[in-house]
Amino acid sequence: MKRAIALVLGICGLGCLSGCGGEKFPSDFPNVCPMTVTVKDGTTPLSKVLIVFYPSTTGAGAAYASSGATSANGVAKISTSQGGFSKAGIPAGEYVVTVEDIIEVDIGVTPDDEVKMSMRELGELSRKKQKLMATYKKKVPDVLRKSGKVENRSPIRFTATEGKNELTIDVAQFKN
Repeated sequence: MKRAIALVLGICGLGCLSGCGGEKFPSDFPNVCPMTVTVKDGTTPLSKVLIVFYPSTTGAGAAYASSGATSANGVAKISTSQGGFSKAGIPAGEYVVTVEDIIEVDIGVTPDDEVKMSMRELGELSRKKQKLMATYKKKVPDVLRKSGKVENRSPIRFTATEGKNELTIDVAQFKN
């Protein structure tokens, strides 16, 4: 009897994993198309760079965030997210694209250690991080970063279409 119950539970579990009750996206979650971005500086691929697509028009996908970070080879796969839901790809439409450095500083303190720190120690840690971040040599020119209204965020515009989308950004062309 125990074996039969275990078998039934196992089959039900497999059914759920195969899509019978999988993640249900909100009805207004937009359809997305594959999107890959390559970021380079001349011929050098740029890793640890964040690319964000801001819808420049209203419509399907306007309320959703589409972004991705580059890997060691300078390539990012873009995903669209909202409210805990995420799909690989981007809705068709027109976008303003920003590019920003992902700045990581290692100060030798783990998150577990931070939880145990006093407010004074956390303040000192924060100042130390800020000092280290100030010495970081930016890879991405300021003109490509987000600032102000969406129209002023970056000179890069992109129109995503149904099907596979690819964008190459050479930051060298935006340097003074």
